Amino acid sequence: MAVTGMETCAVNGVGYSRRAPRVVPAPRRAEVPRAEPPLRIAQVAPLYEAVPPGAYGGTERVIATLCDGLVAQGHDVTLFGPATSDTKARLEAFEQPLRERFSADEMVDVAPHLHLAMLAELATRAGDFDVIHSHLDVLTLPFTRLMDTPTVLTLHGRLDLDVVRELLPRYGSVPLVSISNDQRRAVSDLDLTWAATVHNGLELDHYREVPHDTDGYLGFVGRIAEEKGPLTAIEVSRRTGVPLRIAAKVDPTDVSYYEGEVRPRMGAHVRFVGEIAEDEKPTFYACARATLFPSDWPEPFGLVMIESLAAGTPVIALRRGSVPEVIEHGVTGFICDDEDEMVQAVHRVGEIDPEACRRAAARFGAERMCRGYVDVYRSLIDRSARRTLTTPARHLLPGIGKR
Repeated sequence: MAVTGMETCAVNGVGYSRRAPRVVPAPRRAEVPRAEPPLRIAQVAPLYEAVPPGAYGGTERVIATLCDGLVAQGHDVTLFGPATSDTKARLEAFEQPLRERFSADEMVDVAPHLHLAMLAELATRAGDFDVIHSHLDVLTLPFTRLMDTPTVLTLHGRLDLDVVRELLPRYGSVPLVSISNDQRRAVSDLDLTWAATVHNGLELDHYREVPHDTDGYLGFVGRIAEEKGPLTAIEVSRRTGVPLRIAAKVDPTDVSYYEGEVRPRMGAHVRFVGEIAEDEKPTFYACARATLFPSDWPEPFGLVMIESLAAGTPVIALRRGSVPEVIEHGVTGFICDDEDEMVQAVHRVGEIDPEACRRAAARFGAERMCRGYVDVYRSLIDRSARRTLTTPARHLLPGIGKR
């Protein structure tokens, strides 16, 4: 049972005693198994990419997996998201994916308004749902004060930003979900309400179908950006003599970095294959002797790591963010403190059992993620119901609760 002192988890942010840190009580587990009714759940996705995306888009892939998994469990799920989304949930379509058609300026100036418009529409329909689960981070916060329906936010991004530290404490009783324990460290000094940590999960069965090649190349998957460490990956390949294949997206904002710094460093040992589709990933990972994850920022969760493990491919990563929660050093890969240690680790990948990697990936499957979120939903709903039952008579409508 998670510890909480005073009445602290006011669902949706109004008027409760608080102390730091505060957490929602751990979801209760009945001693005698009993069927629980399905839930009416609203999932709120960003409008930047379709759910799931055609290629790159980690948050959208997680939301797609969650929606389909919840529907498979029998819940009534409505997805508020882009019009081209492909989901087993009921789709409430808002806009075509913004990244396909907006300029960089429009992404800054117009996109926030469109997300706010979607949230405003959701607020008018909040009573249609038992619980609302938003993936829009801080944009959701003001709307929690307009809705009686229990609402929880999953924070998918970094929390060490000034705007995040400024806004989160203003809504300190809104239940939050972190996607790794490390993600919370940046705001551990703030008075916030943590409902749970639920690690990201994906459907990974198809990753296990391709045999792992222990003599393959080094793989780098993701996005070309300085904090992702592509230059480190190139240097590790050069120093070890093992070819590198880069399967990565180049966003418009990163083109100058790619052209000016990354591309000139690509020698004959590097092959840039560009962004790959979902159905290409299992083979790409399985044919790599190791996946390099030189991300040099506190990344809350790297889907690259669990995809690689599911394919039986060990991960060589820098000790940043959630890496120690996903990789077991010497068992499913190597956790390194610098480039030199990554070079040494490449020469040790033969020590890693591909089947150990596949077994470890099972901790991050879709079903486990869905169970974690359903536990959160039911805990918040139960808490909201107890608050309603204990509301003083003076707060009820005239004639109700009086004798």
